[in-house]
Amino acid sequence: MKRWMAVAVCFTVLPISSAFAAWQEIGSNEQLTVSLDISTLKRDGDRAQMMSMLDFIKPGIDPKTKEPIRSIIGLNEYLCEKAQYRPIEYKVFSGSKGEGKVVADIKSPDSPFEAITSGSWAAGVYSIACRAK
Repeated sequence: MKRWMAVAVCFTVLPISSAFAAWQEIGSNEQLTVSLDISTLKRDGDRAQMMSMLDFIKPGIDPKTKEPIRSIIGLNEYLCEKAQYRPIEYKVFSGSKGEGKVVADIKSPDSPFEAITSGSWAAGVYSIACRAK
């Protein structure tokens, strides 16, 4: 449960439907699959933003509503030179791949930047969002 909360705190979403996104899977492990929509990548100097999706292999439980959680779609901002990121906004879904009920809709544009941990889902997205043009 704490692991899901850490992921949720780090993840964000645009207010558009996942049905319109062009998701590309970039990696997976025994807990989740990470996908991104490269068409949402925006660069401005050292900063990059892009939508990503976490699709959980085993559902989690929302601590407030006690509803099942299967996926999170979010928009994160990256500081490329510092290898840091923060959530801008995200949605938590009851179904896989951004389907089902929206369990939470969080906007966090002023959240602090956090270091990107090697091997994390954020590191995979960062490597694509911040690679040289």
